[in-house]
Amino acid sequence: MPAHQDNFRLRGDRGTRMDGLTDGIFALAVAVLLISSSVPANFAELIDFVNGLFPFALCILFIYWIWNALTVFNLRYGLEDGGTLRLKMSLMFFVLFYIYPLKFLMTWQVKYFSALFSGELRSRYAELTAMIPFTKIPELMVIYGTGFTAIFFIIFLLYRKAYRLRTELQLDARELLETYLSCRRYFVFAAIGLLSVAISLLSIALNFSLGAILSGVCYNLIWIFVIYDKKYAARKRAKLSASD
Repeated sequence: MPAHQDNFRLRGDRGTRMDGLTDGIFALAVAVLLISSSVPANFAELIDFVNGLFPFALCILFIYWIWNALTVFNLRYGLEDGGTLRLKMSLMFFVLFYIYPLKFLMTWQVKYFSALFSGELRSRYAELTAMIPFTKIPELMVIYGTGFTAIFFIIFLLYRKAYRLRTELQLDARELLETYLSCRRYFVFAAIGLLSVAISLLSIALNFSLGAILSGVCYNLIWIFVIYDKKYAARKRAKLSASD
C-alpha cells in the first residue's frame, strides 16, 4: 500500500541528499539500460532495437518495483543513521550489478518464448545459443538470482530496522502493522530468489541444465504469495480497525 494512502505519518517527506543520490543512481540504472543498446546503423538494426522495447519495459518495471520499495521506506521513516545509509548504499551497489543480468535475461526470455510460441524455435536455435548456450543457463540464473536475493534482502533489513526502532519512531498500531507486513513481504521475495539460486546451483552440480527451467518457475511463487498476502493484510487491517 502506498505510503500516502494508508494514513502513515510521513517522517521523511522533506527529502535528503541521500534521497537525491539514490534517485540519481536509479536514473543511472535506467540510462545504462538505454545506452547498452547501440544507435541503429541500418533498418535491420532499427527493427532489432524496436524488438528490444518489450524486454526494456520489463526491466523498467523491475527497477520501478525496487525504487518504489525504497521510496516508501524513506517517506515513512526518514531514517538517516549510519547503519541505514550503509544498507542503502549496499542496495545501490546491487541495483547497478543487477542491471546487466536483468536485461540479458529479459532479452533472452523474450526471444526464446517468441520463437517457442511462433513455432520458430528450431530455426532460431542458433540465434538463441549464440546469446547463451543452454548448458550455461543455470549459471545465468545464479547470477540473476544472487542480485535479486541481495536486493530484496537488503530492503527487508531496512524495514526490519524500522520495526526494531518502532519506539523511537513512535509508530502507532496501524503503522506498526504496515511495517510488519512490509518486512514479511520482502523477506519472502528474498527467500524465493534464494530458492531459485539453490535450484540453479543443484542443476550445475548435477550437470542438469533443464533444472534452470524450475529455477525460473520459482519466481512465479511471488505472484501466488502476493495474492495470499493481500488477503492476509486485509484481514489484519480489518481486525485492527475493529479493535479501535
